[in-house]
Amino acid sequence: MASRRQFVSQVMGWGGLLALRGRSSRAADTPTRPLNFLILGGTGAIGPYHVRAAVARGHRVAVFSRGKTQADLPAGVERLVGDRNGKMEAIASREWDAVIDIATFGPGWVRSLAQALGERVKHYTFISTVSVYDNPPMDRVTTEDSPVLAYTGKADPYAVVTHVGEDYGSLKVLSEREAAARFPGRALVLRPGYIGGPGDSRALTYWAVRASKGGDMLAAGDSAIPVQYLDVRDLSEWAIRLAEARVTGTYNAVGPAKPMTLAHLVEAARSTFAPRAKVMWVPEKWLLSQSDPERWGTLLFWSRGVGPIMRMSNQRALSQGLTTRPIETTLRDTLAWHRKQPPDQQASLITGFRKNADGTWSQNQATWPDYLARERELLAMSPR
Repeated sequence: MASRRQFVSQVMGWGGLLALRGRSSRAADTPTRPLNFLILGGTGAIGPYHVRAAVARGHRVAVFSRGKTQADLPAGVERLVGDRNGKMEAIASREWDAVIDIATFGPGWVRSLAQALGERVKHYTFISTVSVYDNPPMDRVTTEDSPVLAYTGKADPYAVVTHVGEDYGSLKVLSEREAAARFPGRALVLRPGYIGGPGDSRALTYWAVRASKGGDMLAAGDSAIPVQYLDVRDLSEWAIRLAEARVTGTYNAVGPAKPMTLAHLVEAARSTFAPRAKVMWVPEKWLLSQSDPERWGTLLFWSRGVGPIMRMSNQRALSQGLTTRPIETTLRDTLAWHRKQPPDQQASLITGFRKNADGTWSQNQATWPDYLARERELLAMSPR
């Protein structure tokens, strides 16, 4: 079974103990006035969605980055160039109504940001992760007050973090604590799990693309296993509304709003894209006993080691205005995004992840024709 950290490596990049209670005011549906937003990580994977959500609600937005990524951002967005490792002059003398910090993996960056901005920040949002939790239980939900990981690494956690490794979750815990200490009464912590939707290339995308190719489909594992994800647009739009209302506290940013199972997800993909197809469910153990178990990592995403992570309570988030769009909408929009990608990207899929010698992770990939051919072989020989 995959470890929690293996799951982190699959969901991070898209996706503390001080679980402060949020303000009782619900995030407003309509902003009262334009605000000055600063978004750190605004040119990365999920950052542009936050930028677009803020612009769509009439706010003035600036992104701060090293200027190496030319993300597709709305007209009028201010691009400020600098470096979190000491070159923050571009943002240090400005007044910000709201700061959203998306791409921070270590507490040192939270501390240096607070030192640079001082009291010129009215509200600070830190995007954390559900991987902060220490051994979430399989038999019950995990709440924002559940135990979190302790940092046990040998390196100074406040030093520059160059890549994400085994200490990812515990470093996020320290970052959350730093946020609460450096922005007292102004800090919001969001803990996403698996973030899907347009721009993602993993499990939800797999089912959308696979179903669109037609033909009978292979599914494996427990069809009743809980499935949790959050469309990147639901996350970003909610984060902007929370910042507008200056909501504080800690929230599990997971969806959907109504409980979902793997069977529900697979059926949604089948009925949306391949209504004439049949789904053949096989035991996970049988599938992994075949000659190429690494081929099925994405297919088994929901059942291999992620079970506890898919049992996060989102009641606090729902009470504070989190809304989630239908799974069919996410699947359709994800497929539309996929079909706009370069041909070589469309021709392959991620089949799993492998751990490198330095502790980082790399993707296993296969071409769709090769994958589908092997799937047909297994469908023909699968236990009935």
